[in-house]
Amino acid sequence: MVSRNAFLLALVAAVNAIPVPNPQTPDFRTLDTCPTNGAIVCSSDGTKFYLCNFGRAVPMGSVAAGTYCKNGKIVTIGASVAPTPDPEPVQPTQSTVYAAPTSAELVITTPPPVAPTEAPTMPEPEPEKDEVTSTITTFKEITSTSTSTIIHTVTGVAPSAVPSSPSSGGSDGIAITEDIILKVGSSAKSCPRENQYKDRAPEECATAEHAAPLITEAFQKYGINTIGEAAAILSLMMYETGDFQFNTNQFGINGTDPRPGQGTRNMMSPNFIVQYAQVFGSTDSIKPGVTPENINEQTDEVKNQIMALVLGDDKTWASGAWFYKNHPPCAAVMPDLQKTPVSMAAWEAYIVKCVDTPVADRAVKFELAVAALGGTTTA
Repeated sequence: MVSRNAFLLALVAAVNAIPVPNPQTPDFRTLDTCPTNGAIVCSSDGTKFYLCNFGRAVPMGSVAAGTYCKNGKIVTIGASVAPTPDPEPVQPTQSTVYAAPTSAELVITTPPPVAPTEAPTMPEPEPEKDEVTSTITTFKEITSTSTSTIIHTVTGVAPSAVPSSPSSGGSDGIAITEDIILKVGSSAKSCPRENQYKDRAPEECATAEHAAPLITEAFQKYGINTIGEAAAILSLMMYETGDFQFNTNQFGINGTDPRPGQGTRNMMSPNFIVQYAQVFGSTDSIKPGVTPENINEQTDEVKNQIMALVLGDDKTWASGAWFYKNHPPCAAVMPDLQKTPVSMAAWEAYIVKCVDTPVADRAVKFELAVAALGGTTTA
């Protein structure tokens, strides 16, 4: 019989010899099961022992020298042990419910795949804005809301000699042809013009051939589909620009110097130029805060830069139709101007109330335009 002290020493030695479990243990679910948490489970030959943890026999290694494992206890060789049933490990089945692993286990998980992110889209650089510079002779500004009268020559065949077949561009707008324009002003046949102003802004001169499809497109866009309206707008454009010789006002209020900020083929005043330009976008890149109400307070350079925004073919030829459809006073004259035969009284109301300018000698070109479009006039 081993003495009590010898037994205790052997037990201490056995405990100290217990190896630290390897954290890289097999999968927890593959370990044998055991009935009692915290109990020692012995191998069949007594040389190894297991610790029951959450229903699984976790291998702890070999017992210390001079000891063996029997009936759930580690004892010194030769000691008697009360016989207790040594539970047989049970192999797990698919229906076994597994306990959660202990903190001593290394649980390896695979992180969920991360969806690749798209590279950030770089913003498109803003297009550079063209700057327009002009050298203008400064003169005293006279405020006016009307279009200006420039020196012009009235040409064309007499109304009675024009064929009466109407020109139609369909339900959307009347078609304007080169022939129609030349019947209103024959000087539009070619550029440069053979007159005393041929050297003044010659780059602005446009022919009837060039103008016809652009005016037709504008009439279709704004629904100018009656002879009276088409004749009124076309004749005004040709009167104000010297049969399309000019795209800007080259004669001004005094008849000799250009008027800054006034132009387009409808020869609109600066306040209408600002309003028209702002249909297509802000004018703040030229100068913030410019409005039709304060344009006459701006410098000549600002006026001309804003005007330059609408002098291109895509905008200047549509200015007359745009003005007619968007200037509020014009709405009152539309019903009478749309009637046939075309009323001269309705046209005069268009000039005085819509365009806000005197009739003067404008009637000749209007009558030529009505006749060229295949219409007739009445008082």
